[in-house]
Amino acid sequence: MNDDAPATIGALVTHARHVPAVERSRFSIAAREAVSSGVFILETCHRVEAYVCGSDDAARLATVLPMGGRALSGERAVHHAMTVAVGRDSVVVGEDQILHQLRVSVDGARSSGSLDRVLDRLFTLALQAGRRARSWRQGPTRSIADLAIASIEVRVGPIRERPVLVVGAGVMGRIAARAALSAGASVAVSSRSPNAAVALAASCGGRTEAFDPGSRISAFAGVIVALRGPWPIGAATIEALAGTRIAVVDLSVPAAVPVGLPDAIGDRLITVDALALAAVGRPTSDTATDRLDALADRTTAEFIGWLDRRDGRAAAEALVQRADLERRSELAALWRRLPDLEPDARLVIEEMTRHLAGRLLREPLERLGRDADGRNGQAVRDIFAL
Repeated sequence: MNDDAPATIGALVTHARHVPAVERSRFSIAAREAVSSGVFILETCHRVEAYVCGSDDAARLATVLPMGGRALSGERAVHHAMTVAVGRDSVVVGEDQILHQLRVSVDGARSSGSLDRVLDRLFTLALQAGRRARSWRQGPTRSIADLAIASIEVRVGPIRERPVLVVGAGVMGRIAARAALSAGASVAVSSRSPNAAVALAASCGGRTEAFDPGSRISAFAGVIVALRGPWPIGAATIEALAGTRIAVVDLSVPAAVPVGLPDAIGDRLITVDALALAAVGRPTSDTATDRLDALADRTTAEFIGWLDRRDGRAAAEALVQRADLERRSELAALWRRLPDLEPDARLVIEEMTRHLAGRLLREPLERLGRDADGRNGQAVRDIFAL
């Protein structure tokens, strides 16, 4: 790939495979402080990524990039955005949640007026590619919640006809409840909002449970926590978890479980970062993933072509504006020298100058329209000081 085209786009990437959740959260805050405007942040349970246009902004972001993060520029940055959108870079290849999160982030940036026009075009194409990739899928969808269920079963055995507690009734809580049902488990739902817990439990034929269940938590085979904020359980709940074989998966970012729980249950606590690391090394080369790779490559090339043409169009527009400005300036000087010139004569002269400027610019504009590598555009800018 060509790192110099387009060199203005930078992507600063932190992922659970290489950067812990705490460091990712810090990077999210630091990125917004380092670049006050024009930065696009994509934040999911496994990643925080910052996209900018301009080498200066990319350099500022690089100073706050944590150990294990990656700084991508030019075509590599563009290609990475495409692989994220089509689901190729997800812990569960092709999962839906990342596309939803990307769409929400783009819509938010557009609504606030903070999305750079070049990045807007980049993510418009990325979202189109993501939708196309999902249209190819056959069979049931898989998500990180399915990995959570699989991790629970590794530790406690099959969960079919066994109860699972889902803590949280938001988007990820609903996904976790569906994954548990698909595995044949019965579901109980716990939430800060009792009404939300009742609604989710009713939708999956389950029941509700207290937000801090105490000793009753020992009845469950596994617990999936999906919260925005902490899960404030007391000593009785922690003791009950410690005294059983229950597996707890915390899908929350930052972690929702209390600090004492890891010591109490050891490797029966599975974090969202652990799920990402467990997915590393799984075989991914097959017809479906090859098709996603090809889609990401094609969409990257489409964007690069658009950007190249955009630079040529910008140079052409600047050249036309400069020529027209000079033409009008000369005509104004002529009118001052010939104040008694008839209106019809003025119109003839104006039309002649417009026609002459068009003829002189025809060849440069045609070359700019064919400017595949940007050299002609740069030459025009240099010659005419645009």
